[in-house]
Amino acid sequence: MTALLLLAHGSPRASANAALVRLAGRLRERSEFQLVAVGYLECNEPSIPESIDLCAAAGATEIVVVPWFLHIGTHVAQDLPGFLRQGEERHPGVVIRLSDYVGLAPMVADLLADRALVAAQASV
Repeated sequence: MTALLLLAHGSPRASANAALVRLAGRLRERSEFQLVAVGYLECNEPSIPESIDLCAAAGATEIVVVPWFLHIGTHVAQDLPGFLRQGEERHPGVVIRLSDYVGLAPMVADLLADRALVAAQASV
């Protein structure tokens, strides 16, 4: 089974985390992955190691990880790969694949332009 794991920084503000939880729900509805889970770097549960363990316990033999981050800071460049290596060490039969972070996607520029145009039209 292949799991999709969305990773985020996490926030003490519940509303900040709610968007990711809703997004995970939408991805579950698409049924492209048998399991869709979230994991947080800090402030929330499950933590990244816990979320990897939960995916493995649910029977995932492959975990595709998508970082819900906009730029390649220390967390994306160092922390996340370290957590994923540790996860593979804890679960030798599980392959963990790290995708590019969300902010690197070319469609982010389209999204930003769209948001800017909506805001500009609202002020007219």
